[in-house]
Amino acid sequence: MFRRVFVSVFMVLLLFITACSDDETTEAKNEKDVKQPVKKEQTITEELTSISLALTRGDLKGQQGGTLVTGTSLEEDLADEETEIDPATKDKLITELKKITEETQNPKDLQKVLVQLLGSNHYKEIIEKAENFEPDFEEPFLPDPEKSKEEVENEPKKGKAIILLDASSSMLLKVDNQLKMDIAKKAVKRFGEAIGQENDVSLVVYGHKGSESDADKALSCTGIEEVYPMGSYKKEAFEKSLTTFKSKGWTPLAGAIKKASEMSKNYDENITVYIVSDGVETCDGDPVKEAKSFVKDNEERSVNIIGFHVDQDAENQLKKVSEAGNGDYFAANSADDLKTTIEKEWLPSYIDLAWAFTKAPDAWERLDEYDRFDVELEAIKDIIKKEKERFDQAVNIIRDEEMIESAANDELRELVSERYSKMIDEMGRFRSFKIDEIDKRSEEIHKRVEKWTERMRQRKEERGDMF
Repeated sequence: MFRRVFVSVFMVLLLFITACSDDETTEAKNEKDVKQPVKKEQTITEELTSISLALTRGDLKGQQGGTLVTGTSLEEDLADEETEIDPATKDKLITELKKITEETQNPKDLQKVLVQLLGSNHYKEIIEKAENFEPDFEEPFLPDPEKSKEEVENEPKKGKAIILLDASSSMLLKVDNQLKMDIAKKAVKRFGEAIGQENDVSLVVYGHKGSESDADKALSCTGIEEVYPMGSYKKEAFEKSLTTFKSKGWTPLAGAIKKASEMSKNYDENITVYIVSDGVETCDGDPVKEAKSFVKDNEERSVNIIGFHVDQDAENQLKKVSEAGNGDYFAANSADDLKTTIEKEWLPSYIDLAWAFTKAPDAWERLDEYDRFDVELEAIKDIIKKEKERFDQAVNIIRDEEMIESAANDELRELVSERYSKMIDEMGRFRSFKIDEIDKRSEEIHKRVEKWTERMRQRKEERGDMF
């Protein structure tokens, strides 16, 4: 009895397991029989949606370049002569056009196809070069002590200036109830600031060693010192250098000029010496000889002297020194004279101011800049033209191979010509934009020159300068 029940249960269980196994097998088989979805490939017309026909400079710079002309060099795109598509590329082009025209004969779609296959890949490079064009007007030199530090540093350097300041004992005498030395230092501060706009500057003092006694003559006559080393003008450092000495001894004018010569041996720039002195040579030197030696090998050099409250004998000697040094002599008999005389070395004459407008670009210079930009612009136009030549050849192939209807081919040709015209118009607008930039730059320089000229006139009027 028990055995029959066990056999019956076992048979039922076996049937159940077999049935489940069959169901799983059938289900697995059915799953295999179900076809997986196949990823649909994009049609040619769907691919063309990514091709832009917009014609701004930004759009052209973003053009990827035709797949059939990736090997075309910039030089080939800029070539003047008309070139035919090479045979190998032409065969590939015909194959592509036939495949495409089997799917679409829409002229606008085919125009995108031409860009996709034959569009230039050099627009970005050549347009950005033109966009970066800057007018190359010469920056006018407009010396002005009131300029900012940045403006001064950006001014072109014209040469080097050496200021020789007499600090002999005679500078302890008074003029207008002030020590000559104090007056001279104040004037030299102003002078250093003025000529430092245009030159590297050095300040050399002499006569500040020892004393006026015979015992100290040798020390005083050889004690010539560069207290501000040759370099760009730094207001604080320059003014500080004027506090490092006092008037004491003899007057080695010849030795000071000789030192300027020695300092100038390694300089290629123009060197100008400015001497502020109140007396004659007292150290047995020959300042006339030294001045001649300084300018002997370079006619661009000069020795200029300001005689500060000097007697007739001193003035006669100082004039001879300046003449020997191809320079000028100026007399200053008071504190105000010294200030204005020193400024005269910097402030332009009225004749200079009358011609100051020549510091700004004239019409011819602007035209030269227009022409320079047009060279860059013509390069872009050459690429546009070369690209259209390829498009026209492709349109002719489509026509000759009868890939589309004649009317559609005519419409495609019209679209190609219209695109070309719009691109040239865009370049015309680009030119106008750049011409405006050139004109604005020129006008900005003109305004700065006019403002500077008026300021200089006022300064000259304030000090009563008639020349």
